[in-house]
Amino acid sequence: MQAVILAAGYGSRLERVSGGAPKCLLPIGGRPLVEHQLEALHDAGVGKILVVVGHKADDVRKTLGNRVEFIENTKYAETNSLYSLWMARDWVKGPFVLLNCDLLFHPEILDRLLSKGGNGLAFDSTSSKGKEQTKVAVSEGKVIDLGKDLAPELSRGESLGLLCFDAQGTHALFSRANALIESGAVNSWVIEGVRSACTEVEIKALNVAGMPWTEIDFPNDYERAQKVVYPAIAKDHWKRSIHWKTTKYVLVTIIAAIILGVGLFLGRHSATEVEKITWTKETPIGAEKAILQLPTGQQKWWVAGKGDSLRVSIDGPTTVRIDVRLLMDEGTVDPGRYVVEVGVDDAPYTWKSFKSTPVPEAILSGAVVGDRDRIKIEVPEGSHTVTVGLLAGTAERILGRISYPEPVAADEAAGGDGED
Repeated sequence: MQAVILAAGYGSRLERVSGGAPKCLLPIGGRPLVEHQLEALHDAGVGKILVVVGHKADDVRKTLGNRVEFIENTKYAETNSLYSLWMARDWVKGPFVLLNCDLLFHPEILDRLLSKGGNGLAFDSTSSKGKEQTKVAVSEGKVIDLGKDLAPELSRGESLGLLCFDAQGTHALFSRANALIESGAVNSWVIEGVRSACTEVEIKALNVAGMPWTEIDFPNDYERAQKVVYPAIAKDHWKRSIHWKTTKYVLVTIIAAIILGVGLFLGRHSATEVEKITWTKETPIGAEKAILQLPTGQQKWWVAGKGDSLRVSIDGPTTVRIDVRLLMDEGTVDPGRYVVEVGVDDAPYTWKSFKSTPVPEAILSGAVVGDRDRIKIEVPEGSHTVTVGLLAGTAERILGRISYPEPVAADEAAGGDGED
């Protein structure tokens, strides 16, 4: 499989932070943005890569060297991304991946897109439906229309600018692009070619809500890429770099041996010195209570929707434990994704992205309940407000519990609620 990266544009809206450099060379995590794209493509097994250059083409060539091939759009100032794609019509020989150079994304998004087979487009159902976004209309898992001018009420989310095509889709896309260019539409966006092609071939829609990504069009996008999106991607990178799938069993064995050794050592010294912990659960202010039925018994949780937060007051210093579950629509069988944001004193503290697997044994009327995820934070000395909310996801509500520890002696410790 081949790949085409469209990188000819000037990026005038980013000039304040780019200094006029090509968007694909913006530094993210100490490397040019395009380097992250190349790494994701290589890890996904994509072969030859073509970069369509234009603005400061020599700078891009110098950075990437012979790792990719180049086609130069010398008319980049008079044309748009559809024309750049059209220039690659003879280079692309079959199935290929198409992406814009201003996209920073978690490599798993590309893996999931390619795993669907055929033609595919990644979109985010939680993203804005503003004028600048390329909006996507989806029916029965297929793209039926897309464009910046798509009516917001028809939109299911925003296109990332990451697509893949099989041989039939490639032929349809370039045929439609050629027809548009010949009709004089040299200033059209590449998405117009995709829009036309989706009437001829099936393009599957992949919803990546909750996964880290951003399109970098404005300075605030660049800031978010550096401070939010890249750190979320980087924390998973080590698993790829050490080929996690082939080494995890070795690591698990080593870790288990270490834990066993430490346990035996501590056991010889004094089991009576070990303390158990009882977690005291706080009642969020004004929150809706939910009683969850589990095989181990009932549990009390609280409900928060998008735009709402669970809010408690806690005295520090202490550890705060936050348990969350995604509430999905009745009938849901596939895993979902969601992002939880934790705040301290009404300021963002941290956020976590989770995959939520439906748990049939967890019963709550009117919803499918996902498995439990957990976040721990450290609250400093003094009285503080801790908030927990659903930032984004494939569903609209979460269950949450917020608790703090009260150490007690082992012979005084009471049991938990069956799930701690």
